[in-house]
Amino acid sequence: MKKNIFRLIKLTALFAAVAASAAFLQEFVLCRADHNRQRVKGFYQEQKDSLDVVFLGASEVYSDIAPGYAYTQFGLTSYLFATQANSILNYKSQLKNILSRQNPDLIVVELNGALYEDDEEVKKEANLRNYADNVPLDGIKAEWIAQNGSDNPLEYAFPLIKYHDAWKNFPSEMKYQATVWNDHTRGYTYLKGMLNETAVFKPSQRTMNRMLAKSANSKKPITETEEAALRDLLEYCKSESLQNVVFARFPHLVVKRTFSRFERGNTVGDIVREYGFDFYNFEQEFDKTGLDEATDFYNLDHLNVYGQRKFTDYLLGVLSEKHKLSPDALSDSEKAEWNACASYYDAYYRYSDSLIRQGVTQELSEDVALIEALNNFM
Repeated sequence: MKKNIFRLIKLTALFAAVAASAAFLQEFVLCRADHNRQRVKGFYQEQKDSLDVVFLGASEVYSDIAPGYAYTQFGLTSYLFATQANSILNYKSQLKNILSRQNPDLIVVELNGALYEDDEEVKKEANLRNYADNVPLDGIKAEWIAQNGSDNPLEYAFPLIKYHDAWKNFPSEMKYQATVWNDHTRGYTYLKGMLNETAVFKPSQRTMNRMLAKSANSKKPITETEEAALRDLLEYCKSESLQNVVFARFPHLVVKRTFSRFERGNTVGDIVREYGFDFYNFEQEFDKTGLDEATDFYNLDHLNVYGQRKFTDYLLGVLSEKHKLSPDALSDSEKAEWNACASYYDAYYRYSDSLIRQGVTQELSEDVALIEALNNFM
């Protein structure tokens, strides 16, 4: 009898050791390590119920908003829960993840993920995995897998299976693996998900931004997949009586080639309002934002640090007035964290500005190399 008990104890210990090793490898080694992982993992480092505002969406969110600057200007704590080329198929699950950890005064959902021209981009595996690979396996993720990952449910549940040979890429991806580890050790990220590029984009085509306010009634349909997922998201918000969720379309440089996307954005706004939620179309309000087409973008779709600062000021001003946003009281440790974040944002802005002036075009996301550069720059 004792032998059986000892054997069971040994087997249990062995299983626990193997499981712990696999979990460590999946979290820090055998994974696709990039800025999406660092950003999503960083959200889970935030103290529960500590954020005033959370932004949800795609690359427009992490390029157009600067949480450190928002804290300096408005005293508001915020995070950018966004992934590259995010798909509307992820949004409801992402919203549930936000609500599972935070009770913010406002959640701002940027709806680029519902505006792709065809379903190929909506259902693209990489766009789904930018989110799904980086969240914990819980009931929310299990529901997402049932809806979106039926082709490879085990790979989505345990990304280690898909990335078992990621060690081959370890040297090139080590900076993000090290960054995730440093964030985990520190307990928070410095830039709260922000990413930008050091460039000033000069459009080769005539931009249409100044006439968009007159084109509010110009509309084109979104795909059936996008509309079904958007309505599912809105039904969820309505069924949960969520009063702290608003929807938005962030500014882009609109040219003839991308005007149809602007028209789809108008359609999305109609669908959102149909469910009784606020929709802010900042493309239609481009003149009010104070943005300059010639200086404030790094490509057609994303603001550079100059535009990012302007839009953060404008957006938070609008939202603060409309939704009566006010900062929650912070503990001493929270103040220290956010003061550090504000300092790193300030260094990020000045560092970006210096590279732009030198003509150096470079993507700057929060990784160990950038943090070292900012430390030196500070």
